[in-house]
Amino acid sequence: MYKYLKYAAILVLTLNMLIGSSFSAADFARPTNEEWIYGGGLVSSQVRRVKLSAVGDLMVHSRQSEDALRKGGGGGVYNYDYSFSYIKRHFAQSGIVVGNLETVLNNEFRDFPLFSVTDEFAHALKNAGFTMLTTANNHSLDRGLNGLLRTLDVLDELEITAFGTYRTQEDRDNILIVEENGITFAFLSYSYSTNGIAIPGGRNYLINLLDESLYTADIRRARALNPDFIIVMPHWGHEYESHVRRDIRNIAANMFRAGADIILGHHPHVVQPAEFVTVVDDDGTERTGFVAYSMANFISGQRTTPRDAGVIFNLYFERVGNEKPTLAAVSYIPTWVKWRQDGVFNIAVMSVYDILTAHMWGGDTGLSQADINRVRNVQVETTRTITGTAVPVESIAPEYFIRNE
Repeated sequence: MYKYLKYAAILVLTLNMLIGSSFSAADFARPTNEEWIYGGGLVSSQVRRVKLSAVGDLMVHSRQSEDALRKGGGGGVYNYDYSFSYIKRHFAQSGIVVGNLETVLNNEFRDFPLFSVTDEFAHALKNAGFTMLTTANNHSLDRGLNGLLRTLDVLDELEITAFGTYRTQEDRDNILIVEENGITFAFLSYSYSTNGIAIPGGRNYLINLLDESLYTADIRRARALNPDFIIVMPHWGHEYESHVRRDIRNIAANMFRAGADIILGHHPHVVQPAEFVTVVDDDGTERTGFVAYSMANFISGQRTTPRDAGVIFNLYFERVGNEKPTLAAVSYIPTWVKWRQDGVFNIAVMSVYDILTAHMWGGDTGLSQADINRVRNVQVETTRTITGTAVPVESIAPEYFIRNE
């Protein structure tokens, strides 16, 4: 029965690609033993569930800016909504959606090496479903103090929670606790660098740097507040490397020992492995942690493979009665940034599954054969990189669950 429901779901997806309509996650058949995951929210008075979706680097380069300006309809207006139009349905059932804002909102466009983007990009993120953004990365000070502060102001106005950069010492010292459906999360983020741009004198609180003594103390202070989960989002690693170096694994181990439960990394701009780990606390208690070493680019103008590929990580949390909540499951969805459609620049992040199933069923995706071939490779490369086992196109699925072994 499930086989036929799956075929029907693929047909619905193909029609969506053809006519551009929207549909919900309920349009897809999924294994019965995982049905609870997709309902989300309050299941009963005894069971509460939260879905958190996390992505990597949110960047804007020249070609994206030109495309958004064209879509803005003139008058210097930008419109980035199209960038997320295909993917935002994957956030529809997520209580928390978080990513790394790797630019500043200085209401002007500037490309590498000193990034800035107009406020419309933040509006598009809000419209796509983002509820939180880490702002601690090597581009946080690209437009100086004013750019950093203005970014926080714009995100505040949009009610997108920012963390990692701060206006005051008091703001920095207050651990961010987010409550969603009765489950609490502490969020922390750090950057390895500011690309050599000096932090204004006496204002080291402006950005969290990836200093062991700092993140260790912060994680311990967060643990003292007794949240259900501590999530750390470090901007770390080595650009364009799909493997994880020992120094990064050591930092992750230090964070787990300090009390972190989940680590979601970014900066390398390419996908790196993700895994469950066993953490032994000082009192000998064992617990399970999860780390995604690099979530790659989510949207950017970087086209050199594999920088055009990314991923959505979905973390599913559950509380039963008054018991301590658990991280019940983790999955990922491979993504790819569409560059051209029917020969015209139409830049958007898309699910690999959505593209390939539409193509499989004869849908006119508007993509070239070279693009289709690239997406096929993304499917294999991303699944192999994250878990060590490639999933061939013939076995493609909407998302892939990572086993805790």
